Amino acid sequence: MFSVVLASLLPGLFWLWYFNRYDIFDKEPLAKLGQCLLFGALVVLVALAWEAPFGKLLQTTNSLVVQLVLSFFVVGLGEEFFKLLATYLAVAQSPEFNEPMDGIVYAIATSIGFSVIENIFYISSFGLTIAPLRGTIATLAHIAFSGLAGSYLGKAKFSPRPKYELLKGLTLASFLHGLYDFLLITHIASPVVLVLFILALHYWLLHGIRQALGSSPLS
Repeated sequence: MFSVVLASLLPGLFWLWYFNRYDIFDKEPLAKLGQCLLFGALVVLVALAWEAPFGKLLQTTNSLVVQLVLSFFVVGLGEEFFKLLATYLAVAQSPEFNEPMDGIVYAIATSIGFSVIENIFYISSFGLTIAPLRGTIATLAHIAFSGLAGSYLGKAKFSPRPKYELLKGLTLASFLHGLYDFLLITHIASPVVLVLFILALHYWLLHGIRQALGSSPLS
């Protein structure tokens, strides 16, 4: 079990370090990043409870319509809502949240906490051989979805219409997550296409990071 936890945790910590490097003006406290990791880990249980009634149907149905609905409105919307909510609860009122970039960093930290626990479940079920795939593609997918939502969380913090910005972020992340899951479970797209999709989202995320840094009051 220790090796499973280590195989899930180490890639997550690496990606947290990697993306935290972009926060160049005012680094977030480790305690606050740890809180986001913890909240992301805990909210996995809520997401599992949300998805549980639909799990058997998702595994057995051959209907593309049903798979589409479940991918977008159960998995995509559910997981992104809970991750964004966890991030909001952890940092919305924090004095350390003082620039748009912080929304991205905190959302990424929450997504990594979520993916670490999710990866523990998958690796426990399917073995250590899938650890590299889970630690890269699956984790980077969560980071992309939540990071893009976090860019809107950062905008919401300094916007006269914060609810509108949060809704845009949730809608975007849910749609992208749902699309990824739909392509994955239906095998409509090849693994190469899915990898390219994730890489394209990270290009988009890096653009959002540049925008957030450019609008920082600390720059």
